Amino acid sequence: MKRAKISKIKKIVELIKNNNSFLITAHMNLEGDALGSELSLFLLLKKLNKKVTVYNHDATPDVYKFLPKHKLIKNNFKKGKIDLAFVLDCSDSSRAGKVEDKLNDAGNVVNIDHHISNTFFGDLNWVEPKMSSASEMIYHLAKEMRIMDKNIALCIYTGIFTDTGSFSYANTSPDTHRIVSELMKFNIKPHLIDKEIHSLCVPDDIDFIGKCISRLKFAPGQKISWITISRWQKKNYDLTEIIFSIMKLLKKPEVFVIFKRISKDRTRINFRSCSKLDVNKVAKFFGGGGHKRASGTTLNKNLKESEKKVINFIKGCLNGKK
Repeated sequence: MKRAKISKIKKIVELIKNNNSFLITAHMNLEGDALGSELSLFLLLKKLNKKVTVYNHDATPDVYKFLPKHKLIKNNFKKGKIDLAFVLDCSDSSRAGKVEDKLNDAGNVVNIDHHISNTFFGDLNWVEPKMSSASEMIYHLAKEMRIMDKNIALCIYTGIFTDTGSFSYANTSPDTHRIVSELMKFNIKPHLIDKEIHSLCVPDDIDFIGKCISRLKFAPGQKISWITISRWQKKNYDLTEIIFSIMKLLKKPEVFVIFKRISKDRTRINFRSCSKLDVNKVAKFFGGGGHKRASGTTLNKNLKESEKKVINFIKGCLNGKK
C-alpha cells in the first residue's frame, strides 16, 4: 500500500484507540456496500469493547437482512455527544440524510469513501477512488488492527460483491481478488450470498421491468440508450440494477441512462457507462456524482425537460463538444 494510505489508516486506528463512543452511518438508499462496510466496522469496534451505534436515514432493505447484527441498526437516535462519527460510502455529508445533523454532536468525523466525487467533509478524510468499495477499505483497516472473524468477513465480502457487480465491473482489481481470497478462508458461501441478494423479484416486478425495457430509446448511432419511467415502483428493494443489466446486453450503446419521475418537477437520473465517457463528470455537471462508470443525480425539473437536457449534454460529451 502507498504511504499516504497507510498513514490515514494508522491515524484512524489511533482515533479508535483513544475514543470510546462511536456513531456509524452511510448514505441514503442503502445497498450492499453501505451496509457491508457499516456492519463490518461495527463488529470490529465491538470486539474492542467500544460503545457503538449504527444510525441510518433509511430502513435496511429486506434482501440484506441475512447480514449479522442488522437488527441493531437504528433509524432514530437520542440526543447526546459521541466521541467519533464514521461516515461510510458517502460522497457528501448531505447524502447521510437526517443523520447529517447528528454529526455535529461528534467530537470528530471520519469520512471513509471511494467515490471520486467526494467533497472531503470530514475532520479526517480517507478517500480512495481506485478501491472497489468502502467495504474493501474496511478490510484494510481490519487487517491493520489484526481483527477478523467470519461475520466481519461476510459483511466485507457482501459489500465488495455488490459494488463490483459480482466482480464484473471495471473497479474490480487484482487487489480486490486477493482480498476476496483471504475472506473466503472464513467459510464464505458465495452462491448463498448471490441468492440472497439477487432472488428478490415477484411476478409483478417482471411485468414492470418488461414495460420499462419496451420503452427503450436510442440516440442516432445508438451510442446512448435510455428509459424514462413516469411511475417508478418504490419498494424495499431497488430494481435499477436489474434494468441496467438488461440494457447492457445491447452491443452498441456506450452510455445507459434511467430517468425516474419522483414528482411533477423532480426527476432522479442514474447513469452507467461502458466506454471512456466518465459519467461522474456528467452527474457532477447536474449537481450529482459517483463513479466514472456509475453515477447519479436528481434534477428539479419534470421528466421531459430532464430527458432533453441530459441526453443533449451526453451527446455533446460523446462528440467532444463538452
